[in-house]
Amino acid sequence: MKLTLLLLASFFCCFNHGWSQKTKTIQVVDIQTGEPLPFAKVKPSSGSPLLTDIDGKAEIEIHSEFKYTISFFDYSDITISGEDLLKNRTVGLSPDLQMYDEVVILPGENKAHRIIRNAMDARKDNDPLRNNAFTYNAFSKFYITGEAKEDIIRDTVQDTTLLKTMEFLDKQYIFLSETASKRTFSPPSYDKEEVTSYKVSGLKNPLFATLVNQFQSFSFYNNSFTLGDKEYINPIAPGSLRRYMFILEDTLISGNDSTFVIFFQPKIGKNFEGLRGHLYINTNGWAVERVIAQPAEENESLRIRIVQEYAFTANKKWFPAKLSTEFSFPNFSIGGFHQLVGRSNQYISNVEFDQVRQRGFNAVQVEVAPNAVDDTLGLAHARGAKSTDKELKTYEVIDSVSKEANLERLVDAATILTTGKIPLGRFSLPIQSIYNFNQVERSRLGLGLETNSRLSQHFNVGGYFAYGFNDQAWKWGGYSNVNIYKKRQVKLTLEYTDDLIERAGVDYRNEENMLTSTAIYRDFFMNQMERERSAFASLSGFVTQNFRLHVFGAYRRLHLFEDYQFLPMNGVPSGPGFDLAETGIIVNWNIRERVMLLGDQRVSLGTKFPKINFKLAQGISGIQESVYDYLRMNLSIEQNFSIRGFGRITLHSISGLTMGDVPLTLLQMPFGTGRNWNLSVPGTFETMEPSAFFADRHSALFFRFSFLPIKSNLKFTEPTFGIHAAGGFGDMNDRLSHINNEFRVHEKGYYEVGGIIDNLIKLGSGGYGIGVFHRIGHYALPELKDNFVYKLSIRFNF
Repeated sequence: MKLTLLLLASFFCCFNHGWSQKTKTIQVVDIQTGEPLPFAKVKPSSGSPLLTDIDGKAEIEIHSEFKYTISFFDYSDITISGEDLLKNRTVGLSPDLQMYDEVVILPGENKAHRIIRNAMDARKDNDPLRNNAFTYNAFSKFYITGEAKEDIIRDTVQDTTLLKTMEFLDKQYIFLSETASKRTFSPPSYDKEEVTSYKVSGLKNPLFATLVNQFQSFSFYNNSFTLGDKEYINPIAPGSLRRYMFILEDTLISGNDSTFVIFFQPKIGKNFEGLRGHLYINTNGWAVERVIAQPAEENESLRIRIVQEYAFTANKKWFPAKLSTEFSFPNFSIGGFHQLVGRSNQYISNVEFDQVRQRGFNAVQVEVAPNAVDDTLGLAHARGAKSTDKELKTYEVIDSVSKEANLERLVDAATILTTGKIPLGRFSLPIQSIYNFNQVERSRLGLGLETNSRLSQHFNVGGYFAYGFNDQAWKWGGYSNVNIYKKRQVKLTLEYTDDLIERAGVDYRNEENMLTSTAIYRDFFMNQMERERSAFASLSGFVTQNFRLHVFGAYRRLHLFEDYQFLPMNGVPSGPGFDLAETGIIVNWNIRERVMLLGDQRVSLGTKFPKINFKLAQGISGIQESVYDYLRMNLSIEQNFSIRGFGRITLHSISGLTMGDVPLTLLQMPFGTGRNWNLSVPGTFETMEPSAFFADRHSALFFRFSFLPIKSNLKFTEPTFGIHAAGGFGDMNDRLSHINNEFRVHEKGYYEVGGIIDNLIKLGSGGYGIGVFHRIGHYALPELKDNFVYKLSIRFNF
């Protein structure tokens, strides 16, 4: 009897499960685009509601007799029967944009504020990048496709071009990349991610294997959240209650815990880079469970949205499980009816806490394994499922097109171009060799040519020639670099030049691209130069990935210009020409700079800490015809950092010391730009005329604070007000040895202040503004009006 009852009970359970309810996976999507809707709410007519995941999917028990209401922000709700849901488990929602322009605030405390305060208080405990070391595996997928700008009924389309576009986008993506990686982290800043496998449609360049990591911050707990290439104030950062508006929209209960759904956006009248979207705060630790966010200020040409989903992991803490970023380019049309859209999804698995040792870390934050591009098995394992027909078709077609169009060479060419050089097959043309301007040569025309990596990965040779129209003289030079150890960029450099150098100038051999830096303008102000013939040799490389060391030696023959004469203290003049033998070191140290090693290419991820450049040169007399013994040291320290909600500070310190009886060429000079050209150059004395002061030893500090830009509906302007202040001292032991050169020594201290408005007019990537600067202190001019200098500012907005 018991056996019979057990069988009947089992049969009843199976019958009931098979016909009344089924556990199935449903997906909620946008009915127009077919793209998943993350965190859509699925509420049955009986029981607790649940949310879809980042892919719009949810596993639920479907009862045929129930009804299910499915809702998502900015979309119309839909109610569907369980019977229909069993037949079609993909549910499409139609957009129904809701606006929050006007909000009525009722008396009493905003309930959302208490929840946000709790989340703020728990930030340090919940932040994945605090307290616990971890490792995890990740699989990332990034694709570009086209989406219809409006709802299109296929059966009514007669335009053949549109039909072909729709058929193409149905079968494949425009671009596709997949990446498998492993990350190891140990607080506070030991971080390493190795790309173990990747595949990019049409390309093998590892640069595209790391794109997904650069779209958004890893978690939603930093004071500033990075989205694209901009930073936004986090809605759960300290002080956000006075910046953001919060609205409690929903509460979901799961077991003993609740999830609060809170809408947020910047308060009206607040001027800062903010976000808007929805926060899902779980009462288990008051942690962020889900986030949907996008810039509060819409960009007509580029729209970005991020989604983050967290999981309570190892019964320890909430940890990112899925990260998604969506880009759309409304102004970029495909066939006239579709806009370009890019999406990235990152899935995190195998998270382990506190199993990490700090050995093996260095400044390389992201590195691509040598055989990553060929590891198809590793990629398939990380994917966890077979590639879809659409993905396979994308690789097949794009690989074929890339091979025919030689797309890999175009990517290599673009990489070379980012260094400021125009690729011409196996050769490159340095852009800066074509034209330059200074006060001595005026216009300078020239041409340079050098080999690039297409000719050889082991060496390059190059040369240039130029003609100055004011001094009516030719200049030329040649150089060669031999790569000894490419991973550390260890190389031997040989150079021979016959050219002009700035009097008392310093070259730190920093290889950063100067084409996008305002420092390039400083060349326009050089008004005292010497003719130099130099043979130079150096061995350089990265001791660590953010510390580059150069050891050099040079033999220099200088000719002094402008009738300047130097009479040493021993009374024996050296004449207008003399030789120098010099050796020394140069250090370029970007403290805590993180880098990516993509094959042989080194890509900086920047640093919030100081950038230090140091040069020490020792002159030795008696080698061939060298005549001077001296020690010359120069130090430059620069740091940029933001003050949340206020603006950005730039500090730049410059110091120099020369020991020895030497001409002005080897002494020190504060950098002044004055009224010539009336261009503002950060890191210089804006009111000091070039070469007006010299010294044996000097030190200067430049301060600039830029407030947050003023937002408006006008796209051509984004005024950014700034404050400038600078001061410096110098001293010189022997002033009488320098003949026929008018200069002063700023031992009383040189000071200036000023104000500047950047981006008053924005055209493309350029911003144009104005500034006014005022000289104060001992070296102020007698007439008040003569102490004011008015300038134009030009900034690059990349």
